Amino acid sequence: MEQIELNAFVRDVKGKKVKRLRAEGFIPSILYGKHLEEPVCLMVPEKDLLKILASTEGGRGVLFTLNIQNGETKKEYAILQDIQFHPTKLNVIHVDWHGISLEEEIEATIPVVLKGEAVGTKVGGILEVVLEEVDIRCLPMNLPQHIEVDISNLNIGDSIHVRDLVVPEGVTIVTSAEEVIVTVVAPETEEAPAESAQVQEETQE
Repeated sequence: MEQIELNAFVRDVKGKKVKRLRAEGFIPSILYGKHLEEPVCLMVPEKDLLKILASTEGGRGVLFTLNIQNGETKKEYAILQDIQFHPTKLNVIHVDWHGISLEEEIEATIPVVLKGEAVGTKVGGILEVVLEEVDIRCLPMNLPQHIEVDISNLNIGDSIHVRDLVVPEGVTIVTSAEEVIVTVVAPETEEAPAESAQVQEETQE
């Protein structure tokens, strides 16, 4: 599991006033955790956060060490719980952190990465991706960034289910084992011209 440090600052600015923080280059955020007496309102440098998101599949599968500064520096381990984007500009406007203990298992959602080219698509089959992410449970240090699945041997009519995924030791998949990850379906056949003409004649009659 990749570990990244990120500076964070306790903030007093809340509500609509956080627009000023964004203008100053900070992203408002909040840290939750059952070990905390109450959620902690934070702000993180936008430039640093965007750089991390761009290089780590959106921050998934990453253990963050938040260096929280409030007169003195306090370290908190956390994972990204939620990222809010502006509806039109699509820039990050808020981040939720889930504070964790390294000694307790956590649940997280990670992407499934497809590898290879399905043999069925080479003979006209259509690859359909049904599930792009799965939920897992593990200790923070065992959290993978993603799970890879080889689709090379998929022929028309074949599917890969959650039960077929291979995960690292210490990782448990929470998503139902019967869920389909990806499948190859037969192409839709066009109606023969003669049959189409017959249907039109019957309709006219």
